[in-house]
Amino acid sequence: MCAAHKTSVAAGIVLVAAVLAGCSPDPAPAARQAAPSPSVADPAAAVAWMNGFCGAVKDFVEGNNTMPSASGETVEAIKKSTSAQLGHYAGILAKTVDGLSALPAAPVPAGDTAKRDFLAKYTSARDKTVKAKADLDAAGKDDTAAQGRAVDGLMAAQKDTHGALDPVAAILGAPELKTAAATAERCRP
Repeated sequence: MCAAHKTSVAAGIVLVAAVLAGCSPDPAPAARQAAPSPSVADPAAAVAWMNGFCGAVKDFVEGNNTMPSASGETVEAIKKSTSAQLGHYAGILAKTVDGLSALPAAPVPAGDTAKRDFLAKYTSARDKTVKAKADLDAAGKDDTAAQGRAVDGLMAAQKDTHGALDPVAAILGAPELKTAAATAERCRP
């Protein structure tokens, strides 16, 4: 018999003897320590993440509440105020997209799912708003149809954001994030 085979046979005999005696070999030190469950988040990290998530959406809502209204006496004046309105909306949407994009990975998968969903909605709204503004700005000064298209673009963008205004509702299925949201300053109304 070769030496390597004798060693493995001897090790096998020792293992069988230990099992029959009611003992098992001592597990490796790393195996003895219980690994944290991937679903259990660090509470401080969860609060910080929720502050960022809620904060990005809260900044959008606050910016939306200060959006100027379109007004004017002439087609040209209305076009100019509508362009300013679209520019304001595009700006707050871009800030929201940047804020959501800057968030690190969520402490639990439900947070990443909510982030992806909100990011998709805000990105779509931003892109629609930027396009509506560019099209309106490129139109002739008396092009009333361009004004209608711009308003339609703004309404389509607003429709995208309506489904992404409550960050807490988006994570209610994740107890760790729901608990974190209760203490996260930016999640408070």
